[in-house]
Amino acid sequence: MDKEKNPWRAAVREIAAKSAPADHQGEILFYGASNFYLWKDMPADLAPYRVLNHGFGGSVDPDLALFADELLYPYAPRIVFLQTGSNDYVMRSGTDQEKVSACMAYKKEMLGQFMARLPGADFVLMSGLHLPGRSHFREMTTEINRQLRALSDETERLYFVNADALTWNGEAYAASLFLEDMIHLNREGQLAWARGYILPMIRRLAEKA
Repeated sequence: MDKEKNPWRAAVREIAAKSAPADHQGEILFYGASNFYLWKDMPADLAPYRVLNHGFGGSVDPDLALFADELLYPYAPRIVFLQTGSNDYVMRSGTDQEKVSACMAYKKEMLGQFMARLPGADFVLMSGLHLPGRSHFREMTTEINRQLRALSDETERLYFVNADALTWNGEAYAASLFLEDMIHLNREGQLAWARGYILPMIRRLAEKA
């Protein structure tokens, strides 16, 4: 897709205008869709680590690839957290297996590009969240998460954070962690995501460095 016709063009320009690459080299960059984008208190919640939140709207992997030369590569991040989740397959046609295969094929291609352009960075794949508002995609989310874990296990500099238990205990959803739409995390959900899953991975990678 032509960048100028992409629905997130204006949002990307706004994000880039707020964070000059020269001022944010070697930081921790979050790149993904709305559960990153809506997390306005991320820098404070993840302190003392220096983080950039470059999530935008309801983006999908092709959008992340399209705007990487503006929102990712110029910042030479030390660590990149990636998450799009169910956005990548809710609008696809075909069987569940075909959707999973198409999503994973694109993710592998995109990750290959990102890792080649940022050879000094570690990449963290956040599991797709189990969402009460998209409960009919739970099995697909589980399968993609399983494949993402397997991919990280066999790929250097690639890590996986499984946050399944944050929102789904095997029997019921943690609906109290979501906004009314039952798709986006509320403040309590953001803090639980940070403390239970994201900060432990940041500490692990910081110690490795």
